[in-house]
Parts: sequence; C-alpha cells; structure tokens
Amino acid sequence: MLQPYSGPWKFEQAAHLLRRTIFGPTKARILQAVNDGMETTVAKLLGASAPVDPPIYYDFSDDPTAGIGETWVDKPLDGNITGIYFSRAKTLWAWWNRQMRENDQTILEKMSLFWHNHFVVADAGGPNMNWRYLTLLREFSLGDFKELTKRITVDQTMLIYLNGTQNTKDEPNENYARELLELFTIGKGPLAGPGDYTNYTEQDIAAIAKALTGWVVWDWENNVPSEYKNYRHDTSDKQLSYRFDNQVITNQGEEEYKTVIDIIFTKDEVARHLCRRLYIWFVNYEITDTVETEVIQPMAQILLDNNYQVKPAMEALLKSEHFFSEALRGCMIKNTFDYFYSINNSLEIQQSTNILEQYRMWQAWFWELDELGMGVFFIPSVAGWRAYHQSPGYYREWINSASLALRKRLLVNFKYLIPYVDDTLPGFDFLTFIETLDEPEDVNAMIDEICLLLFPRTMTPPQKAFFKEILIPGLPDFEWTLEYNEFLADPNNEEKRQAVESKLENMFYAMFGVPEFQLS
Repeated sequence: MLQPYSGPWKFEQAAHLLRRTIFGPTKARILQAVNDGMETTVAKLLGASAPVDPPIYYDFSDDPTAGIGETWVDKPLDGNITGIYFSRAKTLWAWWNRQMRENDQTILEKMSLFWHNHFVVADAGGPNMNWRYLTLLREFSLGDFKELTKRITVDQTMLIYLNGTQNTKDEPNENYARELLELFTIGKGPLAGPGDYTNYTEQDIAAIAKALTGWVVWDWENNVPSEYKNYRHDTSDKQLSYRFDNQVITNQGEEEYKTVIDIIFTKDEVARHLCRRLYIWFVNYEITDTVETEVIQPMAQILLDNNYQVKPAMEALLKSEHFFSEALRGCMIKNTFDYFYSINNSLEIQQSTNILEQYRMWQAWFWELDELGMGVFFIPSVAGWRAYHQSPGYYREWINSASLALRKRLLVNFKYLIPYVDDTLPGFDFLTFIETLDEPEDVNAMIDEICLLLFPRTMTPPQKAFFKEILIPGLPDFEWTLEYNEFLADPNNEEKRQAVESKLENMFYAMFGVPEFQLS
C-alpha cells in the first residue's frame, strides 16, 4: 500500500521531492522545504499557484491590436497575418519556459508539462488556440481528469491536431477516437484477439468516432470557439462491444461526446492507466508486479474514490514511503528541461530585470531546448516524448552521443549566449553562487554542499576528491582558503577575481560532466 513516509526529513529528502516536482530547486527552496516539514511542503506543492500575466510582445510592433509590452491573448489577427502569427507563437513558447524558472513553489509547471505530454498537440492551431489549450491544462492540472478529458475532446487545437474537424457522418475519421482509448484514457492492453485489445476493440473505435462527429473549427485565430454542427453529426445508434458491456450510444447531438467519456470512465482501468503514466513521469519507468499491486492499484483507488480528482492521488504518492525509497533517488535520467533548469535555476543564473529582455532570453533558450529534443508544442508524436512510453529504453532515450554533445554545447551557451542577448549580464557567475553557501572558504565543506545540491545520490569521497583536484590541482586545502580570502579582501582586483573564477569554472564543468549529474 501507499504507506505514509516516516523516515528522516533532511536536505536529501527535501531535495528529492523538489527535483521531481519543480524545475531546478535552489538551495533556498530546499531549505524552506526542510524547515516547513514534509506535510507543509507537499501541501504547498499541491496548492494554488499565484496568478500570472499572459504572454506579451517583446520585439514585434506591427500588430494593430497590441504593442510592445502588451498581450495579444484573445485579440484577433489583423494586418500582417504571417508576422503576427509567428510573433505570437514564439512569445507563448518563451512564456512557458519562463514560468518554469519563475514558479518554484508549486507542482503546476511539471503537471502542465505532464498533461501536455499526455494530451499531445503539436504544431496545430494558432497561438490563441494554443494559449486556451495550455490554460485548460493548467486549470485542471490537479483537478477532474474526466472533465479535462471532456473539455480536451472539443478543444480547438486537439480537434485540428487529431482531425476532429474532418470527422463527419459521411467520412468518419477515427484518429481521435483511437488515441482517446489507446493513449488518453483506458490504454490498449495486450492483444486478446483480432481487433480486440483487452480494454477495447476496433468496433469501439468505429462507434466512438461516429459519436464524436459534428465538431468543427471555422476560424483558427479570431477567438471563435469550436462549434457543433448537427448536419455533420452521425445521428444513428452506435453499438459498443462487450468490452463496454454492449452499450448503445443513441443520438444526443451536441452532448453526445460527454456520454462517450462517461462510458469510458466507468471502467476502473482508466484510473490505473493514468496512475501508471503519472508514476513513470514522477517516480520511475519500471512498474514491477509489486509496484502495480502496492502503488498503482491503491493510487488508482484513491483516484476513483475522489471521482477522478487527481490531487488526492498525487498527494498520497508524494507522501509515500515508496516515493522516498533511496533506490528511487537518482533513478531517472534528466529530461531536457530538468537538465537545463538544474543549471539555470539551481545555480540561480541571473536574468534581466527588464521583462522584455527576459522574453528575448527565453526565446533564445527555447530554440536550444527544442534542438535538445524538448520544445513545448513540438512533441514528436501523439504518444508523447519517447522517454515516457518507449520500452525498453524509457529515460535512456534522452541520452545518446548526439544529445550528450548538445548538452555540453548548452554549457557553452550559458557562458556566451546570455551576455550576447543581454550584455549587462554575465553567463555563469560561480563566485556569486558560492557566496550563498555556508562555508565557501573551506574547500571540503564547499564541495560537500555543492554535491548535496546538484547530485541526487551521495557522492563518494573519491568523487569529491576528484572535484577538489580539478579546483586546486596538487595543492593543499588551505591554498583555496588563502586564495579565496585574498579575493574577498580585494574584490575589485581583476587578476584575483579571474584566478578564482577560472578555478571554479573548471570544477563546475567537471561536475556537470560526470554521469551522476545526468540523474534526477
């Protein structure tokens, strides 16, 4: 069962919880969690996030409906359509990446990304549609899974992405019906016979596709919601298979899609399927028979007992003895976002105080992250990122010779891209970072504290000795204390500053390069 965690609550446990629920926790955020205790920390993580402003233009002035520094959300397209379209889209991408930096108090950003990977849309719809889709995911991030499924079924972006707008009584399109069953709700199950996937059949796909006919998107960008057109709807009876108790869906017009979802959600396997997806996203890809029995099934029962409200099930998981098992700490390979923010956020890389410059920077980072395989709104398939569904590799999908080279290049971009975009900012500022540590003048204490922050598993004495050798090669410990204190006594001396900075840079680059840094 999901027994409540009763072990120690120290920096290591708090850091593990935060690494899995927010992007790149800082030392201050981890210490806050330690002081708050586990119960309060989880309550904060699952609590409401502060309201945020919608995306704004930062470099585009040709939209007659909104100027620089103003939001385009819910405003029609008018004028230079192509330029407006792309300028809106890129600010939305930058906005979401920026939120992953800004929100370190709640699980909202990781839950929103989870739902984006679950209810995939990619390169579909216009910016206003995508904003409404993203707002929907955020609104229901810990809420009613069944209601979210109903809403996403007639969401404009989803209707376009999975051909719902082409699903008519004369030409039924089964794309959405198939993914609704296979990926979004009940899951496929092992093949039980011709056209029978254990949890549903081909007959069910065909019947549900007919039941979902009639919805159309007429206007991609001028805030006209998706519409139901009865003349496009199949009004016949739709016969489901024995997998859904041979139920018949009669014509209910505009409300018929809700009946489809209600019927699917009568099956408990829907809850188990979602809980497996949540487990793979937040805990581990390996779902053994024991995990299925002692974690997935009780978690699913909590979901069922709470009418598909996600929050109680997530609370039980995050407060469980299982979640804090030492064997699960560091068992994930970081996805692109976790890798990036474990540097950007955890080391508190400076960003401009000017909101327009922030957008410029986050847009530059978006392209870097997309090249690394994780651009928002650019998921490669309807099944989501391969690391969360592709057996047997799972998380190992994030690491190959090409991606490792790109991750190393990202370190170079931290150093040079930031000052290139904003010449008032440094790239890495390791000196400022170590000032946040308890004993930066003590080389061993400093390395111990950095290792606690950056690595999910305890680093061994030989590993720490390796980092120290990089920092002060062949020198006794007191040499670091002496050199660092000499810099503190004369901080404007550029020669002393550069000497200390170069040593720190070498050590941090070595830390970023070890396999353990790729883990979460």
